[in-house]
Amino acid sequence: MERHRIIRTIWESFPEIFLSHKTALQFSLDPSVNPQWFLNLEISIYGHRNSLDIQSIDRSDETFDIIICNQILVHVKRDTDAFRELMRVLKPEGFLQLTVPNPIFRKKTEDWGYPNKDFHGHYRHYGLDLIEKFNAVCPSSEMVFIKSSDVITGSEDYVFFWSKSADVIEYLKSMFKPRFDVMN
Repeated sequence: MERHRIIRTIWESFPEIFLSHKTALQFSLDPSVNPQWFLNLEISIYGHRNSLDIQSIDRSDETFDIIICNQILVHVKRDTDAFRELMRVLKPEGFLQLTVPNPIFRKKTEDWGYPNKDFHGHYRHYGLDLIEKFNAVCPSSEMVFIKSSDVITGSEDYVFFWSKSADVIEYLKSMFKPRFDVMN
């Protein structure tokens, strides 16, 4: 899908040596990343093997270098609890890579408070106000997002990165700037 190609293009920008010694947690199967890139990749699939509750992750504090959460938070009732948990299990020098469906198309999130069957069971459609929402949950976190487009269709989307470390965000910015539109 377009979103997978957009995310994959961004991940392919990382130097292989950078990822090769990282432990990662990924929510849901997602072809955007290659498990071979990491020292260890734990995959949580809702309702299946290794299903973790994203609103209360059964892992110790600061367990993972990288967390990958693509298109998941729209399906979660308490998304701020989920975000807080993602940041809790993230190591101090790690980062969370996050996407949600099409935040480009709206400024303000539309939240129904229930899984809307008309929209694939989503609880909400995020707008770009998700940045303020999640920064309020973890005010000491740093964030950068990448605007990129699919090489085949030209469709645009955003990929978000959060970290507890300003140095990590600066590293990501410097690495992405030559190839992508970097914003924060």
